[in-house]
Amino acid sequence: MEPQVLIAARDDFSRKDPAQMAGLSQSEYLPDRQALRLCYLNKFYEVFYPSGKILGDQAGELTRDEEALLLQYLSQASGAPQTGRWIAFAELPSGMLHDTPFRAEGIAPLVQVFEGQPQQLIMAARRLGGAAIKLAGDVAVAIPVLPRIMLAVTLWLGDGEFPAKANILFDAVSPRYLSTASLFVLGVDLTVHLRRQVDGQE
Repeated sequence: MEPQVLIAARDDFSRKDPAQMAGLSQSEYLPDRQALRLCYLNKFYEVFYPSGKILGDQAGELTRDEEALLLQYLSQASGAPQTGRWIAFAELPSGMLHDTPFRAEGIAPLVQVFEGQPQQLIMAARRLGGAAIKLAGDVAVAIPVLPRIMLAVTLWLGDGEFPAKANILFDAVSPRYLSTASLFVLGVDLTVHLRRQVDGQE
């Protein structure tokens, strides 16, 4: 049985104009295929209109949550440009209410994987279309998760006195594309994909 969030996302997507969604989301409308071509974590997907069916290079490579995210992004895109200003999850609308689970599910696993191998974080980010940037922390990367939603990951290596720590930051425009609940999922999914690069699963 499909999750309600995916059903609702498909319904919202089917009610919008596909050409307008493409323009606002910085995706490509393919009228001959009745689909939108969207880049997600450095891979392209076709999202068919109005069904909301999503096809990539490999069947089943997206989770149900990710399918819902892509549909939500397309149907909710505002067209607003990125700001270049980074904010923590707690600074998102009502983000403070869910910051503790976000740190447990999204941030703690980053520390577990990358605290002893910071160069692996840079390599993993590059495979997802990202790059190293100068930001607080010993290592930082920025990754265009979706065309108009950029996330950053910062890593402090730690020493004998202080433990390693990490953070996931969002461009301040992100709430104009996805709800805080959806950005929670997006941040956790980014962590999953970064870890997969290290494990050789992608």
